[in-house]
Amino acid sequence: MKVVRTAVALLVAGFALMSCGPQVPPAGNYASVNGVVVDASNNAPIAGATVTINVVSTATTDTNGNFRITTIPSGPWQYTAQAANYQVKTDTGQSPLMAGEQRYLAIQLSHT
Repeated sequence: MKVVRTAVALLVAGFALMSCGPQVPPAGNYASVNGVVVDASNNAPIAGATVTINVVSTATTDTNGNFRITTIPSGPWQYTAQAANYQVKTDTGQSPLMAGEQRYLAIQLSHT
């Protein structure tokens, strides 16, 4: 009987803990942003640049300067792009991201 009470108590505690904290929206409620990071002076792709959206979601560009970030909550957004020997660029998206939207972003970085 003691084992059953302990098991029930653990289940109740588990359910209580699952209801705490931020709720994760269903997958269809997210937007995604993909794009390219290039050198502002010659449009050459910048490999290894870091792109961060809303301070949380991050991607690193591939050898062609391409990146993709998924599961971005809909609404207003901001991005930061940085790479070695380049100035950090931070900007706000011109319009809010919508659920299910896929947005393309071309980012130009200037040398430091």
